[in-house]
Amino acid sequence: MRSVGEFVVVEALPEVAVVLGAAVTTLADTWFVFGLLALVYWFLPAEYAPAPRRTGAALVALATCALAILTFLKVGFGLPRPPAAATPTPAPGWLPGAAGAWFEGTTASDGFGFPSGHATGATITYLGLATLLDRPDRRTRLLVGGGLAGAVALSRVVIEVHYLVDVVAGVALGTGVLFGGLWLMRRAGAGAETASAGRSDPNPDALDPTPVFLVAAGAGAAAAAVAAATGHPGSVLDGAVGLGTGLGGALGWRVCDGDEPAVTLPVAVPALVITGALWLGVLAVEPPLPLAAAMATAATAGILAAPAVGERVADRRGTGLDA
Repeated sequence: MRSVGEFVVVEALPEVAVVLGAAVTTLADTWFVFGLLALVYWFLPAEYAPAPRRTGAALVALATCALAILTFLKVGFGLPRPPAAATPTPAPGWLPGAAGAWFEGTTASDGFGFPSGHATGATITYLGLATLLDRPDRRTRLLVGGGLAGAVALSRVVIEVHYLVDVVAGVALGTGVLFGGLWLMRRAGAGAETASAGRSDPNPDALDPTPVFLVAAGAGAAAAAVAAATGHPGSVLDGAVGLGTGLGGALGWRVCDGDEPAVTLPVAVPALVITGALWLGVLAVEPPLPLAAAMATAATAGILAAPAVGERVADRRGTGLDA
């Protein structure tokens, strides 16, 4: 039993605290994290980072890698969630119908419980943004980023879908992937000389996300293999998606120089529709594993390649106007 008595405290909380916990936990739902980071990658302005496209791609790579490693660890440990996670918490009477349905869906979860995926994703996302952005000041960024990561981790215990040890492990995993991934990207981007210089702060200009995407692909393949060997088909699909996402990120980044401007709406809208449809097909239809991996590869490659595609479209239009 992994509990340390945390639910004695949780069960004494007022209803409004549990509803607030359910709202906060949404900040690290998989769709929210990857949607947010894709928008950061596409639209981050130069005043917030000296190399905004590299910064955004680095964050996408770190989240992809963390998710793949998380899948491997979850199926490897095979530890269950708290019993309360199996059934939804009844919605308070003061919540309207749609909000009540959302609340009940949020307070129930299946699958393995250790480590916490939400705690991992929140740490990567919000502490990663705090680490890599230039504005606002560093102290404010770290306070906000660390606060959001901690709030999401705590919310998973409040809604009783994770034990405290699960979220502590998730925060540790997210922190390890974040700073280990940054070291790997700095080394790949700036070479051995930069890596040996002992910089204490990451240099976004030097980040190359390719090796982190490849680590994600390897971790996804390993997770799928372990899940297949232990008879967990849902985790096999998750591993295959991790494999495809890692490969797609590496392939999509190959067409970028890293200094592209922000994506324009005429490029962003069709890219969002196409990649969103691919992801929806993977998550909702659950196609055969090779197709799921291929769809995840195509979707992630499309997201990463969008800035380069947009720049080339703009160049062709400019050339046509000049002619």
